[in-house]
Amino acid sequence: MKEKNIIVLLSGGMDSATLLWLAKERFEEVYAISFFYGQKHSIELDYAKQLAEIANVKKHFIAQIPHLKEIGKSALTDENIEIPSENYPDEPPITTVPMRNLTFLSIAAAFADTYEIENIGIGIHSLDSPYPDCRAEFASSAEAAINASSIMVVKKKNRIKIYTPFLGMSKTDIAKLGKELGVPFEKTYSCYKGTNPPCGECATCRQRQEALKSIGMR
Repeated sequence: MKEKNIIVLLSGGMDSATLLWLAKERFEEVYAISFFYGQKHSIELDYAKQLAEIANVKKHFIAQIPHLKEIGKSALTDENIEIPSENYPDEPPITTVPMRNLTFLSIAAAFADTYEIENIGIGIHSLDSPYPDCRAEFASSAEAAINASSIMVVKKKNRIKIYTPFLGMSKTDIAKLGKELGVPFEKTYSCYKGTNPPCGECATCRQRQEALKSIGMR
């Protein structure tokens, strides 16, 4: 039996696309939300729009977050910092955007509160662990804060859940699941440098290539 509804954080990459297709299998109503925050790879939003249309979501929101670029100090938003052509280090990488996922979830929660959506989906997984806001303890803490500030929760006496089905999964696991679900990976974009075609050198490009190769896809 399907659950009632969910709003999925949709970047346009293979992880969030797989999450969106999984949500279509498990929820009756699926919304999506994407974010423009001055990222160098804002081309991903074009892919997010296509994915939302193909998946026939109930509504696709695009939120503007200008302050993340103003903060700077991240290779994803600061023009003076180059995107590294290497795998992620064990510590938070230079591509970390301060409080990005917390900001995303907070904004998604506002839409959830308004539209009475009971689940917020985010595609964080095991290879994202160098990022502090991609860990299980972050997701559980964010869920607690969202429920403590929700109008809907006060009125309906229910809870808003942060839906994180990929925690503990590898990129290859997600690729396998996406293939089973029929995710159109050719409509996804994962390059942090924002080039067309993708650079093939940054950490996200490398992870994507390795995962798709492992399941026999280009």
